[in-house]
Amino acid sequence: MVMCDTVQKSGSDAAVIRIHNKDKAVAVSVDSSANYCKSYPVIGGKQIVCENWRNLVAVGAKPLAITNCLNFGNPENPEIMGEFAECLEGISEACEFLNYPVVSGNVSFYNGTNKKNIYPTPVIGGVGLIKKLSNPINHNFKKENSNLILIGKTFGHLEQSCFLKENYSINEGMPPQINLINEKNNGDALLKLFDKNLILSSHDVSSGGLIVALSEMSLNSEYGARVNKPKKLTNLLKYFFGEDQARYVIEIETKNFPKAEKILKDNDIYFENIGFTQKDYFEIEGELKISTRDLFKINNEWYNNY
Repeated sequence: MVMCDTVQKSGSDAAVIRIHNKDKAVAVSVDSSANYCKSYPVIGGKQIVCENWRNLVAVGAKPLAITNCLNFGNPENPEIMGEFAECLEGISEACEFLNYPVVSGNVSFYNGTNKKNIYPTPVIGGVGLIKKLSNPINHNFKKENSNLILIGKTFGHLEQSCFLKENYSINEGMPPQINLINEKNNGDALLKLFDKNLILSSHDVSSGGLIVALSEMSLNSEYGARVNKPKKLTNLLKYFFGEDQARYVIEIETKNFPKAEKILKDNDIYFENIGFTQKDYFEIEGELKISTRDLFKINNEWYNNY
C-alpha cells in the first residue's frame, strides 16, 4: 500500500501493483495444492505452476517468472524424497513449456509433528506484467446481460476435488490431468482478448470447479448469473464441480462477443457460451436460484456460525 500504488488488493486471482508513475503494473499470485501433490507429485507440481500462470493471465498480465518455497517432510524417508523429486520434475516441465523461469526459491525439509510428515507442499509465487493499466480487471461481474464464456474443455474430473472431500470425506484418486499445450494456448488467447479490451471480468476455474468460480464472480457484485445446463456432459455434478484444468470464465459484453468469438476460433480455442449475467440472482437453469445477497451472506457468515 506504500505510495498508494496497490491497484488491486489480494482476493482476486492476483494482486496488482502499479509501477510508480508509470502506466504499467506488476501482478502477483501465490499458489499451492498439497492434496494434488500427495496423490500424484509429478502432476501436482505441474498443476501449481499452471494455476499460478492462469491467475496472472486472468488479470491481463503476461507471466514473467516464479519463485518457490518447497515444503516437505523428512527427506531421509525414501517416500518423502520421492515426493520431492517428482514434484520438482512436474514444476520443471511446466516452467519450461510455459517459458516461466524459476528465478529464486528455497527448500524446507523435516516438516511434521509426532513423526507424521506434512503433505508435499510446494508453494509457487509468480509475477507478471500488465503493459497498459487502463482498466484493471478482477473477477467481479460488471454488467447485466453480458455473455459468460467458459474457455477450455470440461470432462468432469471429480477425483481429489473439493466436492468429494467436503461432502463425502473422500480424498482418493488422481488429480486432474494437465495438458500444457491447452494451458499455453488458452492463456495466450485470453491475453489477446485483453489486448483488444474485450473482457469485463475474468476468473480461472480451479478448486470447487465451475460453480464455485461463478459464485465467486457474483459474491461482491450486484450481478449474478443465469447459467445453462450443459448440452454434452449430462452429469451435472461432474460438470459444475469437476476440477478440470486450463479453464477460465470470462464476461464479455454482448456487442463485443462476435469479435471475441473470432479471436478464439482463429486460435483454435475450445469455448462454450454458458449463459448471461443478470441482476440480483445466481441461477442454474432448472436447478438452483438464490439471490446474490443471500449468497454473500452465506459466504461471509459461515465462519462465525462455525
